[in-house]
Amino acid sequence: MIIESDSEFHDRDPATSNWAETQVLIFSVPEAGILANAYVLARPNLGVIASSIIVFQGFRAQPYEIDFVDARMHLPCPESFLDMSLDNGLRIQATKPPRDFTFSYRDTHGACSFDLDFRSVHQPFDTHDPKENPLLAVGGDDMGYGDAWANGHLDVIGHITGELELRGKRYEVDCYEGMDRSWGPREEWGGRAVSWVHIPFGEEFGVHVAMAISLRDGRIVYDGLRFGYLHEHGQVIGIVEATMESERVDMIPVNNRVWVKDARGREFVFHGSAVAGSPYYQFIPAYVCFHTLMRYTDGDRVAHAEQGDIFGMDWLGDRLSPHARVGSSTALIGG
Repeated sequence: MIIESDSEFHDRDPATSNWAETQVLIFSVPEAGILANAYVLARPNLGVIASSIIVFQGFRAQPYEIDFVDARMHLPCPESFLDMSLDNGLRIQATKPPRDFTFSYRDTHGACSFDLDFRSVHQPFDTHDPKENPLLAVGGDDMGYGDAWANGHLDVIGHITGELELRGKRYEVDCYEGMDRSWGPREEWGGRAVSWVHIPFGEEFGVHVAMAISLRDGRIVYDGLRFGYLHEHGQVIGIVEATMESERVDMIPVNNRVWVKDARGREFVFHGSAVAGSPYYQFIPAYVCFHTLMRYTDGDRVAHAEQGDIFGMDWLGDRLSPHARVGSSTALIGG
């Protein structure tokens, strides 16, 4: 179970040089086709923290087309994870840990800023608690992303409100999205691939799945649920089975079909269509994320949220480069 103290730096061996603590916020302005990501990765034993902000509108196949990126490494690490002000202009405050936070940002060069409140709509999901994650009871201890998620990890859907300013234009932010946090030893080796998906229909219902990715005959395949949950009227229920399909253009997902089965035996199917997408070459060069702002409908309900297909650069090189060792090195087929 995730508790209040999980919002702070965790106890650790000071000799563990690769200890990492992360926090990521996704937010969007769906009516404008804008998707954004604010991410931090702290290495408290080394005294440094890395942070990136990315904001883009519409479809951007190339990194040079993205509206705003501020990616920095080796910033001074804060003393506390509960209230951190970084030299890149990002401040994160836990106002009601582990559920509610404020995020504010002022680009030091004046191109972007935001002030956001994140309010959880359910208790954060603990991927490593067998009482919450039913997959652990059947030996599903591979979280699908190597050591990045192999230690402490939580995920939660929340209501995000506030304001974004992007190169002189202001936007109201009022969306539902996921936020996650992880902690433990973490090597920056890009040897895995995984998809990270939220489908939040407002206050009362939402779904999250993390799916492993494989490459078969030149196609990206989502071939295994690593963990997931749905929340309904504040109650969190683990997902026991899931499948996903997606078509893509230039590696960017442009639609998806997600089927899930929860621990109570109920089944749900969702279809998403992309309204924005881009590559995200993170501040950690070991990974690239091709992420999309998806739109889902369910009767009169509408959801907008990110699908992030995260690929390790070594994973890609092992399959698509001239020296590929895994499978075929033929060109990737869209779909």
